[in-house]
Amino acid sequence: MDDLLRISAMEWEERMPSVPPGYMEACTYLRELVPGGVPYLRSQYEYSCRGDGLLKRLKFDPSLAALRLWSFLFSEKDRLFFAKEKGWKIFAAMKDLGPVPVLSYAVPDSLTFYADELWWAPCFAEESHLLDEAAKLGAGEELCFVRAALGAMKTLDYFPPPDLCIAGVGACCDDFSAVMQLIESLGYRTHWWEMAVKLEQSSPVMSEKFLKTSFGNSRYQESALKFVAGQLKGVVRSLEEVSGHKITEEMLVRSRDRMNAIRIRVSMLRDLVYGADRPPLPGLEMLLAEFIAIHACSEIDESINVLNDLIYTVQKRLAAGESPLGTTPLRVFWATPPTDAALITLLEDLGGCIAGTEYMISHSFYPVSTEMPVLDAVAENCMDDPMTGSVAFRARRIIESAKRYRAEGVIISGISGASHCPFDETGVTKHVQRELDIPVLSFDVPYSPGRISEQIRTRMEAFMDILRERRSA
Repeated sequence: MDDLLRISAMEWEERMPSVPPGYMEACTYLRELVPGGVPYLRSQYEYSCRGDGLLKRLKFDPSLAALRLWSFLFSEKDRLFFAKEKGWKIFAAMKDLGPVPVLSYAVPDSLTFYADELWWAPCFAEESHLLDEAAKLGAGEELCFVRAALGAMKTLDYFPPPDLCIAGVGACCDDFSAVMQLIESLGYRTHWWEMAVKLEQSSPVMSEKFLKTSFGNSRYQESALKFVAGQLKGVVRSLEEVSGHKITEEMLVRSRDRMNAIRIRVSMLRDLVYGADRPPLPGLEMLLAEFIAIHACSEIDESINVLNDLIYTVQKRLAAGESPLGTTPLRVFWATPPTDAALITLLEDLGGCIAGTEYMISHSFYPVSTEMPVLDAVAENCMDDPMTGSVAFRARRIIESAKRYRAEGVIISGISGASHCPFDETGVTKHVQRELDIPVLSFDVPYSPGRISEQIRTRMEAFMDILRERRSA
């Protein structure tokens, strides 16, 4: 059982010589571009020495599948620069978190990344140069950490100059809307498209027909889907103009099917891990795996291999009754991704485990429907986005998932400076406490490089004590 204990980045570095050569050779990306692909398997310690200092403070799953996962995500910028150098098109999707890559991966010889994900770069790097660059360009502390994407567009530390930025506006956060405008002001070609607000059927101004999404069972007004599908046609036209390729329905179907293969695997992994009494995979690895769903981490084929490896490892552990966590961990549902990933390590050190999540990307876990044209199906998937509806809509999804995974408490980790977080935290807390009668802890995570905020540490310790007392009672 000691072989399954979480280990440090340095311990992973010490184990690297024992990684089977055949496994090392299998971990490659961009096989379509380079015969045999580009090797990428490195320890978390090596990536920490490259600049992501937070990795030295985390604890990791000891499996080869987990090593492959961490290496795959942290090598993303390497393949973006490499593909750009070889003449591939690079697309920056912004804000929609899932739908646009289903369309953009229809373009041959291209990769898509999410600029939004740069919100965690200053926290992993434990230094503020991206935030400082953003401030020089007009995005200061009045905006959340997503302003780091603006700094990265200036410094190009994390990705090459994108050939096209695809910016979703309308039903999205004010912070990133402002950041995207500043990104366009730097001279980047930008296509703007509008996401529709998903209204409640009980609204007194609503008289039109409401439908339900194919997989999320989310109610939406019929006109919203038609409007978004029209907006997505504009996205496809811009992709065609930039790439020089005519995008056919067959190309869109192939891209949809490949992205669905990822979404189905992430959804399966979530059910296997969060549904277990003792999760067979720690929360940090699940955090990384879930974010693969939104854009395949700039490599669809290797994403599928990484997820297959994780699922195999999880199924093997479940069959053997093995877990890297304690025997009876306290089950905590986590809402909103923590900007400081060390908080998940702290939760597990305090005797807890992640039993379900709502990282504001839950719509990317549903397959895109195969029963309608791709543009309509992607538009329908947008109707499942928790950020385009009311707080009550997001709260219902959190409540349903917390019930499903038998959570004993809920933590909501707001993003410091985010315009929507204070309102969401209060609303979600009220709904969860009223319907589930379980403790809820909410807090904003400040930028505290090199250490966990002492106030948050104290609050989490007290929260876990409450859960422990409730269980014993």
